[in-house]
Amino acid sequence: METSGLVAFVGTALAIAFLRPLSAKLQLVDLPNQRKQHVGAIPLIGGIAVCFGVYLSVFFTLPIQSSIITMLVCAGCMMMIGAIDDAKDISPWIRLSLQALLILVLCLSTDISLHQFGDVLGVGNLTIPFVDLLIAIVAVCAAINAYNMMDGIDGLAGSMAGISLVGLSILFANTMPDMAQLCLIITIALVPYLLVNLNIPPFKRKIFLGDAGSMFLGFIIGYLVLFGSQHHELQPAFRPVTALWLIGLPLMDMVGIMIRRIRKGQSPLRPDRNHLHHILLHAGFTARESLLLIVVANLGIVFFGIFAEQAKLPEWMMMGLYLLLFIAYSLCLNYAWKLGRWVKKIKSGQVGC
Repeated sequence: METSGLVAFVGTALAIAFLRPLSAKLQLVDLPNQRKQHVGAIPLIGGIAVCFGVYLSVFFTLPIQSSIITMLVCAGCMMMIGAIDDAKDISPWIRLSLQALLILVLCLSTDISLHQFGDVLGVGNLTIPFVDLLIAIVAVCAAINAYNMMDGIDGLAGSMAGISLVGLSILFANTMPDMAQLCLIITIALVPYLLVNLNIPPFKRKIFLGDAGSMFLGFIIGYLVLFGSQHHELQPAFRPVTALWLIGLPLMDMVGIMIRRIRKGQSPLRPDRNHLHHILLHAGFTARESLLLIVVANLGIVFFGIFAEQAKLPEWMMMGLYLLLFIAYSLCLNYAWKLGRWVKKIKSGQVGC
């Protein structure tokens, strides 16, 4: 694992150094607008660099497995779609159609579908025949767009993906060790990107993940939760309900924002500044404080899911707890402004000890 991790880290770092001067020529730069309030043109090369680091490590240090190679080829195609979107701004519906097509190809190639949901209702294993492939496509599309929507402040999408991948590696460790190693390779490949993106010394010129990166990561994580819970031949690494906890906060944020958009009569794919990180920023938290709050919250969600899986908590109970957590999350957003004002008072010394 040491060699695999080193190759992934160095590969991503070298790709960043190589791609940065080419970003403007490739039109892979993010310009500020009413939704994007950063300063200057920022290269959108983080996702491509991470993808390169992962490929380099997997192809030179891991045993060749058809399932992993097929997944990475499809993930690379997803990354290319995201890169084109970064450069040319593809229609959301065209992007969604291309995502669905790639997921269909991967699921058919590896014989994976969402054929069983487990005992989430307390009445036995729930199955929905004939539409299992369609549900799998919808589930992976949801994961892709959940991580894509989280890419709103520095370090957020990469951190969310890293937490999910570490959680997956823990659950894969006993039954699917090669998949566990792949998850760790991707996590390590994210580290150079996060260091540059967060301007951690000595880095001063940031880069962004871009749609190429968030779609690449969301595609892999979405497929891996299917692979780990739905495999026909191998013993599943975890139960289907655990997937909700592994994707955790990104899934809650996406569903919550889509519900709010639909209630306003807007398209669920319409971009806006009403995500969790935007609300925390509006409430008075800094970008780093918002990042820390969301990361800590998601760590708690993902690792509770791992604990519940390993403790074999009943699936219906895990489902109920996740739904309660989503309701609590939605209600807490209404108090973000008050919490922000309280934080401002503490910072200004208006609240005594």
